[in-house]
Amino acid sequence: MEFLEKWIEYDYNPWILFDSNGRVKTLNQEAQFLLAEATVKEIFDLAVAYANLSYGFKTTMMDLNYGRYEFFGIMVGYEDNDTIAIRLYQKPPERISNPHIDDMSSHNIYTLIDLAVSTSSISRHHGFTTSFDPTFPEMKIHPEEFVKLMTDIFSCFHDTEPVEIKMSLKTGETLKFEKRRYPIFQVAVKGDLNSSCSIKELSRLARKLNGYIVKKENRILFEAPLISD
Repeated sequence: MEFLEKWIEYDYNPWILFDSNGRVKTLNQEAQFLLAEATVKEIFDLAVAYANLSYGFKTTMMDLNYGRYEFFGIMVGYEDNDTIAIRLYQKPPERISNPHIDDMSSHNIYTLIDLAVSTSSISRHHGFTTSFDPTFPEMKIHPEEFVKLMTDIFSCFHDTEPVEIKMSLKTGETLKFEKRRYPIFQVAVKGDLNSSCSIKELSRLARKLNGYIVKKENRILFEAPLISD
């Protein structure tokens, strides 16, 4: 692999080369992760929509969100009718600053979710459904902050259908802080999402739990490190 190829491959910003039919010809490592959050068609359509009217390269500043990925601009380039490339400029990720592990205590996460569900069920008619992995260990967490976050997430959904709650472990992904890597657990909440829900406020609460919030169509995801020791 030549130096320029290595530079593109290990770039922090996703880069994808498409053929004229929207098929991926090549992409770098970061783009592979992006395509777990967005479809190939979405990114190809974006490239076509913001391409220069004639051959060449065009940079456009804009805010884009695909799952937990946030971008502040794109560059699209093509020199013939056979291929088109796009590079998405990624915003720096939120870093876990001053994590508080020592003052956290071990809890059964299902018990905390059930408490938030019980509190939220008082004013709802359609209730909740849950899907949990029974093998989860007790984990270190701030119980009051977690219950408040879950309650606030539930309030973001209209009471027109049952709210679905799923908890799982993200395979192959970790979060690193204090020189250690931890697996990531995810609580996914799905339903009739209120478009006016304050993701900014939920993110503020999530940071207190060393985690972050992802909004996807009719779902809100909370992801955080699973600390069990």
